[in-house]
Amino acid sequence: MFQFRRLKKKPKPEINMTPLVDVVLQLVIFFLVTTTFISVETGAQVNLPSANFSRIEEAQTSTITITEDNLLYFDGALTDWNELPSFVISEIRKDPQTTFVIEADKRVFHEVVVRAMDILKTSGAERIAIATQPPQEE
Repeated sequence: MFQFRRLKKKPKPEINMTPLVDVVLQLVIFFLVTTTFISVETGAQVNLPSANFSRIEEAQTSTITITEDNLLYFDGALTDWNELPSFVISEIRKDPQTTFVIEADKRVFHEVVVRAMDILKTSGAERIAIATQPPQEE
């Protein structure tokens, strides 16, 4: 009869990566499906004045926001009045048809809004709009 010799080698422990990858991918898909995506607006919050005539443009826009404290934001980034012309010129070079929307808080003095409009015009902006909100119905 034959005698079989036993090998003294112990099997090496291994981690099977396939189930681990499957579980991780399932968790990623689960979180993607169950998570609600909320768009967060950058920049400052302003109370826009109300107007009966209001229209939304679908063109390329850049936003100049002026807060109640006369802080100036260009496309959501805090900026200085002296830097505004360079930002405007840069946007006009990208797209000459850019519409510049001024979002000024309703408590901001008229002088500050006119200053922003003047900077836009002297920098070469041709399309300027002032943001408003529809009147509140009581």
